[in-house]
Amino acid sequence: MAEMKFILNNTPIIIGSREKKGIRTLIQETGADSFAILAPGSEEIVLGRGELVEAVYNREDARYEFTTRVLEYDPGPPPLYRLAYPEEYQRIQVRTHVRARAALEFRYALWPAADWPLRPPRPHKRGITLDLSGGGAGVILREEVRAGDLLYIELHLPGRRHHLPLRLAARVKRVAPRDIDGVRRYEVGVAFEGLSERQEDQIVAFVFHRLLEERRQRS
Repeated sequence: MAEMKFILNNTPIIIGSREKKGIRTLIQETGADSFAILAPGSEEIVLGRGELVEAVYNREDARYEFTTRVLEYDPGPPPLYRLAYPEEYQRIQVRTHVRARAALEFRYALWPAADWPLRPPRPHKRGITLDLSGGGAGVILREEVRAGDLLYIELHLPGRRHHLPLRLAARVKRVAPRDIDGVRRYEVGVAFEGLSERQEDQIVAFVFHRLLEERRQRS
């Protein structure tokens, strides 16, 4: 298989299988017939030679989804899995931040400008996400908010090893009233502010895991 020009060194990729959860890692090498990824820790995922691997690979303008095969394990250092270039792939046009559907409950409160960023409020209200990305989210709220409001959000991501929630600042970008089962609700788009690299990595890993699940359901 010829080299895939869209696969580049030092870029993130999510790998997994039907039996193993998606793990975020990095592409380390690209060659004429294969590419190599940094092998995650054995407590995260172990792949065998010849095993089929599902991958989701995000670039600035598109998401690539494909299935490939493990060629070999190289103990390194650094430890690598060498993968064959895929026979086929699907290219999906995306926005800057890849977004996945996710219905997750969270707690939130309005964050007064005078208290930002050092004194977060107590999150005493509840909402639910519609979708999630490394840059923001679509959410459903019971109470009306306005564009420009800053929200403090505490959100638990499924599958995280630690039970502490993500503590996020989210700026309201758009608000649309919705009647759901005869009750007024508000569909709100928010953009995260002051997101740490660690927080973004956790959200992106969750998003790509969801994308892998969606791909498996379509196949």
